[in-house]
Amino acid sequence: MAKLGMKRYIIGIVAVAVLGLFFADETLARAGRSSSSSRSSIGSRGSRTNVPPKQPTRTPQPAQRQQQVQQPVQPVVQPAPAKSGFWRSFAGGMVGGMVGGMLFHSLFGGGAGYGGAGYGGGGIGLFDIILLAVIGYIIYRIVKSKRREDPYDGGDYSMQYQTGQPPEEVSYQPTEIEAGLDALRRYDQFFDEDRFKDIVSDIFYKIQAAWSRRDLDSVKGLLAPDIFGDLNADILKMKAEGRINKLENIGVRTVKMSEVWQESGQDFITVEIAASMLDYTTDVSGRVIDGDNNTPIGFLEYWTFVRNIGTSNWQLTSIQQPQ
Repeated sequence: MAKLGMKRYIIGIVAVAVLGLFFADETLARAGRSSSSSRSSIGSRGSRTNVPPKQPTRTPQPAQRQQQVQQPVQPVVQPAPAKSGFWRSFAGGMVGGMVGGMLFHSLFGGGAGYGGAGYGGGGIGLFDIILLAVIGYIIYRIVKSKRREDPYDGGDYSMQYQTGQPPEEVSYQPTEIEAGLDALRRYDQFFDEDRFKDIVSDIFYKIQAAWSRRDLDSVKGLLAPDIFGDLNADILKMKAEGRINKLENIGVRTVKMSEVWQESGQDFITVEIAASMLDYTTDVSGRVIDGDNNTPIGFLEYWTFVRNIGTSNWQLTSIQQPQ
């Protein structure tokens, strides 16, 4: 019996936890995520309404679209083969032997030399000088000839360059976002992504503020008809229930392009918005009944904007939650 009671106790805890998670998710309100709505996405994205938004990709900068610059072939320093020392040793040995021999001959005597200072005269005579010059010239010619045969004899190292075919050119393929922006710029050559992101942030703040006031009249021109109807229905229901969804300390962290396309004479752009805010609900007396008015929450949402081709009036047409 004790074991059965413990099992029931554990099952009860799990059930309460699951229900708590369910209702915690329902307390997430803000525009497009109202607890009075059973949907996590509202509005229309044309033919992509029922398609999950794509993850944004970083659009390469203009410099990255240029043809890749070929890197120069770097020289590789290779040590030259060791020089042969045979001829130098041979030449040095011959000269040293001759000089030593002449010194020996001069010190220990010999026959009369040419010019009165021969081998026996105690010095180096003219014949010795001529003989040295001839032998030295012969050695010089031999060494020079050997250097011509050895291309590495002129230094300790030689610079050798590796040669090869340059890297093949890779044709650049634009991303889907870039292709969409190119199509959009055919009718709006001055379209600027950074400027558009500023517009998105401005609209985001204005709509959240209007939602907290439970009055969308000030932002009606920023909302497409479908999403205006959905958001206004949520506000009317909250008013009937005596609930006020407070959104404070709103901060937009990033705005990234997700999708860009055209259809039915309209431009569509979906962006991923990373933001944070205080999101809680009070009754008409100001008492907190849902959420936390002290701890900001962070979230991602996908907002889609639309305009007629050739115009500049962007309107919010859909809010989607990540799936």
